[in-house]
Amino acid sequence: MKTIHPVLVFILIFAAGFLTSCKKIKENLKADFDYEAEAITVTIPAIPIAGEGIEVTQEVAMDLDAIIQKNAPLVSANNVREINLTGITIELADADEDNNLQNLETIRMAVGADGVEEKVIAEIANNPDVYETALSIPVTDGAVDLKPYIMKKKFDYTLHVKPRRGTTKSLTVTVKTFYRFVVGV
Repeated sequence: MKTIHPVLVFILIFAAGFLTSCKKIKENLKADFDYEAEAITVTIPAIPIAGEGIEVTQEVAMDLDAIIQKNAPLVSANNVREINLTGITIELADADEDNNLQNLETIRMAVGADGVEEKVIAEIANNPDVYETALSIPVTDGAVDLKPYIMKKKFDYTLHVKPRRGTTKSLTVTVKTFYRFVVGV
């Protein structure tokens, strides 16, 4: 009868332990986190005539390396798997009874970057006709992966609005964006 050589048994045990340890290390190097980006401010000019759509574009730069270093220091920006936009809020700084979000029938947000097709990421198709100074704009499908845009270092957010009635002054809009980063090796 043949016997199993003790060295072979040791090698098999070592290999099984090593593979199990690699999985544990890989799981420990996974770091998902939520992130609120710096708010951006855009100005919608006064709209004397209702019905015509207006769009305002703002270039955004994100230092992805700094964000990862602060929130997941064991990995790098190269280890980002997804950057999901999970929320967008807008707020008017200078609203009044005649100039507020009630004036806007539709509100749509899009993202674009060089070499990447523009994409609608959030929308309110029928904004209620009630006085409002702040809104949460529903994100398409609850979350949108913006990694292809953010990896470009600079990208654009475009706010598209269609007024239900005109405004008598420009509206200063603060846009806040919220993300869920999925990072790991």
